[in-house]
Amino acid sequence: MKPHAPADFPATRWSLVLAASGRAGADERARVALDELCAQYWFPLYAFARRCGRAPAAAEDLTQGFFVLLLSHELLAKADRERGRLRSFLLGSFKNFISTETRREHREKRGGAQPAFSLDQARAEEWFGAEPAADAAPEARFDRDWANATVAQALAALEAECGRRGRAAQFARLREFLAWDQAEPRLAEAARDLGLSIGAVRVTVHRLRLGFRRQLETQIEQTVTTPGELREELRHLVDILGE
Repeated sequence: MKPHAPADFPATRWSLVLAASGRAGADERARVALDELCAQYWFPLYAFARRCGRAPAAAEDLTQGFFVLLLSHELLAKADRERGRLRSFLLGSFKNFISTETRREHREKRGGAQPAFSLDQARAEEWFGAEPAADAAPEARFDRDWANATVAQALAALEAECGRRGRAAQFARLREFLAWDQAEPRLAEAARDLGLSIGAVRVTVHRLRLGFRRQLETQIEQTVTTPGELREELRHLVDILGE
């Protein structure tokens, strides 16, 4: 996909949120966009708090409190001045939040308010426990969690697209080929299962890979504000997944 020129870079979730941060009153599109971004980033932030030594309940409390602060727009004015990619802004802000918050102080600050975002701690701990043990710094693991979440969203979007085109079964059978080049016997097996020639399977896999890349670009595009940041984030994601 050809990157957008600066003049026609589209409105993204992150740019909508930033644009709304300086205006009084609620902006429904910006609020929805921020909710969607929170849904994408809550687990990487939760896992970061856990790797910083926080217990599960404390990590949940910190993550919820951070989203309260974010959704209140107290942080967004600063983000609007700095611009840049969402991933870097969130990690830096969350690190500052952790360093200045205790669990008791955090609860007092919230004053018993309802959580701004629904965080399933049981599911979070299940995901966190399933991750391989690693000696990498929490910042590096945050980036890997971000990459995995982005890939998962891109796969889900591609699956939905294939479903709309009546190709759900085809996607389910061929999704394993998106990750790496399979040996010829695996292609032949897939061809038999789908009633296609090996050549047709190769063409279909190629198209799926192109579609997957487009979906990855779309997901990342929602978290940046310039074409240059999009290219940098794509390179960063590829580097992380190649490690």
